[in-house]
Amino acid sequence: MNKLASGAEGFGAAAPRLAGRIAVVTGASSGVGQAIALRLVAEGATVNAVGRNNVRLDHLLASAIAAGGPGRIIPARVDLTDGNARRAFVAGLSAGPRVDLLVHSAGAYSRGDHVDAPIRDLDALYASNVRAPYALTQELLPVLRAGGGDIVVVNSTQGIGAAAGVGQYAATQHAMRAVTDSLRQEVNADGIRVCSIYLGRTATPRQEAIFANEGRPYVPELLVQPADVAEVLVAVVALPANAEVTEIRLRPAKKSY
Repeated sequence: MNKLASGAEGFGAAAPRLAGRIAVVTGASSGVGQAIALRLVAEGATVNAVGRNNVRLDHLLASAIAAGGPGRIIPARVDLTDGNARRAFVAGLSAGPRVDLLVHSAGAYSRGDHVDAPIRDLDALYASNVRAPYALTQELLPVLRAGGGDIVVVNSTQGIGAAAGVGQYAATQHAMRAVTDSLRQEVNADGIRVCSIYLGRTATPRQEAIFANEGRPYVPELLVQPADVAEVLVAVVALPANAEVTEIRLRPAKKSY
């Protein structure tokens, strides 16, 4: 897809904090990833918005146009678990001068007790939540190193402490915590900062489905909002290059969920 969204109206007099930066945001077609992509556009970034659903990506593009931010959206329909598709996407990015920001916000979720959770579900979670972001990061490191930049992994509080019934999913989040912490030690010398954001319950379509599965009423206003996550992320990557935020834990202020 080669459609672009750009504009400069409607954002007041404040100078955009990320003007000129080139970003890649996975999982950009809905939920937290969508909010991050739109917030980055509002701050002047060019956002390669990765998703698997053309309809949702078109909606993201329309939302960016309607908001009139100074940045732009470049929708990219890519299944990151497909090695050929992922490498073709990376090749296109590598033809440019650099990538300044990589945000991992894509991933899969399933639940089930250890005694009977299908192993095929574990394999699928690993492919989406660990192998794909690991490979994408590896393949983009040359262009990230070109000018320094940021890698942000949107993780889950299940990556810190696992609850019952989500051992498979939590294992992938723990794995990404290890990957992120190790990566930080490897690339800081290249001027690349690495941050993990561990989210508690967040008002997304996935969370609505989780509440339904748990048989509990879904009250999204009590949860972390995707726009809040996006605002935190922008604050992290807009810091001067000499400062690095390594991890953030963000959860609902009221524990009535």
